[in-house]
Parts: sequence; structure tokens; C-alpha cells
Amino acid sequence: MTSRLEEIRKLLFLQKKVSVDALSKQFDVSTVTIRKDLEHLEQEGIARRIYGGALLAESALPPALAHADDRVRAALAVRACAEIHDGDSIFLGSGQTCCYLARLLDRFHDLSVVTNNITALSDLLRSDARVYLLGGEVTSTDAHTLFSSPENPTAFTNSIFVSKAFTSISGIDLQAGLTVHSIVSTHIYRSLPSITRSWYLMADSTKFGKIAMYSVAELRAVQYLITDALPEAYRGVLPDTSVLLTEAG
Repeated sequence: MTSRLEEIRKLLFLQKKVSVDALSKQFDVSTVTIRKDLEHLEQEGIARRIYGGALLAESALPPALAHADDRVRAALAVRACAEIHDGDSIFLGSGQTCCYLARLLDRFHDLSVVTNNITALSDLLRSDARVYLLGGEVTSTDAHTLFSSPENPTAFTNSIFVSKAFTSISGIDLQAGLTVHSIVSTHIYRSLPSITRSWYLMADSTKFGKIAMYSVAELRAVQYLITDALPEAYRGVLPDTSVLLTEAG
């Protein structure tokens, strides 16, 4: 039941609406069982039951993010979480959005997490994931989160490979590409295309059109962009299949 409820939660965050009949067929259980599941999720504040199914409750977030200060970043983390599966090996970047994502990883089993996000470390260690912390210079660009970066980027790229990487970014621009504020961060961002199969970039809509100090990659280097809104000017640059939208606010 716990596993089924978790899958229905994910479907609600992804699709915003689920039907009793479809869920009954998907999980091979009776419609009565599904209605009880939806009732349980409604009591949690995740679902709002309607005739034949349920809708995602307004402003619903997982318990770990119930008191999140930034609802947009939290919603991006929830959307990113739907791309992770048991047994994955992932790289988790720095920044507050990545910290929100770290709070949600305790729902998965057999994860391997490589990270330079020192602030997220306590949340990661509360999960059953194998955690690998990168060494190097420790710094911060937002006065809220700490991160490290390897002094020798070649050693970093030669020693690890992950199935998925999740990062945030300081700025996204059609000409400048992806940019960050700290030169320490550039080592990791420039290495990501060579150490992961899929790069998921989490960026709220305010990052578009912004240019930070250091360029790290072209926009097309990212396989998936997770955002709350995509400006019209960027729609022709990214294929529809690579943009994962979330309704935040």
C-alpha cells in the first residue's frame, strides 16, 4: 500500500489529475481500494477528490517541503523528484533548489548520490542513500548554502559516472548560455556533460534572460529543463520533450 500511495502521489504532482478506473487498471487492484487510497491522500492534504478520481490539492507539497520558504523552488524539486527511481546514481548540485530536492530523497531505496552540496548533507544522510561528498574549496554565492568544488576537475571527470545529474543555475541567456556567479562552480558544471547520461537543470522563470559572471555551457548541453514557465523566445531552442513544466505558485 505504501508503495502504491507513493506512486499515486507522483502521478498527482505530474498530471494534476488521476482517475479511479485508470489507477485500478495500472495497479491491478479494485476501484474500492483506489478510492480508499485517494481518501487517504485527501486526508494528507495531497489530493482533492472529485467524481471518478482526484485532483492535486492546491499548494500541495510533500511533508518534507510543507514549510518551504520558496514555493516555486519547492515545486521544481517535486517535479525533479518524479524523474528519480530506486537504484539510480545521481549527482546533486548546489543551491537552494537542490537542497529542497535532497529533502525528498529519503523516499527512494538503493540510491547513490554524488554531491558538492554541503548544506544538503544532513538531509542526504537521513536517507538510506550512499553519499559521496566531493572535496575542494568551500564557498557560497547566496549566503544560505555552502558547496565545494574539486581543485582538479580532471580527477572529478575521470573518477565518476552517474545516470542523472540535477543542478540549478544562476542565469540562462540565448547568447551567453548557462552562467554562474562563482568561478569555483565552473569546474563541475563544465564537467557534467561527460559524467552523466542525463542532465536535469532546475530553473525558475526569473533565471531566463539573466547573465552571471561565468559561462559554463550552451543551453543545448542540458537534456531536460525543469521550470515553472518557459518564455516564448526559448521555445524554439528547446524541443518540447526536453522541457518539464510544473505549476508553481
